[in-house]
Amino acid sequence: YHETAEFVEPYVLRVGDVHITSRMIFLCTGSRPALPPVEGLTGTGYLTSDTVLTMERLPRSIVIIGGGYIAAEFGHFFASMGSEVTVIGRNRRFIPDEEPEISDVAKLLMSEHMKILTNYEALEVLRDGNGLKKVIARERESKQEIVLSAEEILVATGRVSNTDILHPEKGGIRTDKNGWIEVNEFMETSQPGIYAFGDADGKFLFKHVANYESRIVYYNAALNWKVRADYHAIPHAIFSYPEVAGVGMKEAEAIGKLGENKVLIGFQRYEDTARGLSMGARGCFVKVLVERGTGRILGAHIIGPHASILLHEIIPLMYTQEQDARVILQGMHIHPALSEVVERAFAAVMEPAHYHHVLGHFFEELGLPIS
Repeated sequence: YHETAEFVEPYVLRVGDVHITSRMIFLCTGSRPALPPVEGLTGTGYLTSDTVLTMERLPRSIVIIGGGYIAAEFGHFFASMGSEVTVIGRNRRFIPDEEPEISDVAKLLMSEHMKILTNYEALEVLRDGNGLKKVIARERESKQEIVLSAEEILVATGRVSNTDILHPEKGGIRTDKNGWIEVNEFMETSQPGIYAFGDADGKFLFKHVANYESRIVYYNAALNWKVRADYHAIPHAIFSYPEVAGVGMKEAEAIGKLGENKVLIGFQRYEDTARGLSMGARGCFVKVLVERGTGRILGAHIIGPHASILLHEIIPLMYTQEQDARVILQGMHIHPALSEVVERAFAAVMEPAHYHHVLGHFFEELGLPIS
């Protein structure tokens, strides 16, 4: 079937002129790009992460509206291909879902190849007499306006639910206030036998999460195993240069949940390992969070080459019963492999106050203000 499916009543879908009835239904409706309320955007034309890969010609210049993961990845892509890139982020921080120090370093290093504006809001888009697209943006505090011209505009302001086309209310399926389908710990919706996973449930909009959730649905729907989804250590990565990757809690969350006296922080610069030094990995580092006393890994955050690969030394341990960081220190790490930077981060855990003292010196070396 190639037509749109929609519920007409519980367990009954209409697809074109056909009605399909089933006691077991999997909802994998995905998501679509969110569009900001920018005057003139629709009439002027724009790209999204869904349409950008259909381009047949590289734009000489591009403005990216948004300052998160999608903006970072496509900004890196277009800059590396030779486009002049300007990123406009509404948040005070670039990639604001990352640790503040990772956000600051990422902005510093990626600004060598593109222009990154934070705390700016796009107000209007229009065309000039030369056929270029103009973006009028305003700094959110000073209210100062700027005008940016480019051949193309990419909107990278997040994603929204696709569920509305399904009319889940007719199927007795509950959604949250943003339209994402609500599921229980077994990935089952409010209607028994109907499951939703991937972007449809709106939990974590990553392909690897969808892959994981599909396994949980298979175990529960097909095998009746009653396996609960476990989201305590969801990894992610930003495939830019430098790469960024993270898993588990960030520092503020860990201290908020456990208390500052129960959290230790490990920090290691790439350049303080043989491989990192030979790579010239300036500004790149590993940060790990460990529970005092138990050695339990709370989180890990990396910025630098192969960050997404290095993180996989940590992720499997976070899915063991003990989640013990000391396991990493009990084995040998090949010298001069880059993975030594992970080992040394766990070997150098310290009090949060001392970590921020060390971080201050690191930022001074990079010429960054302490945030």
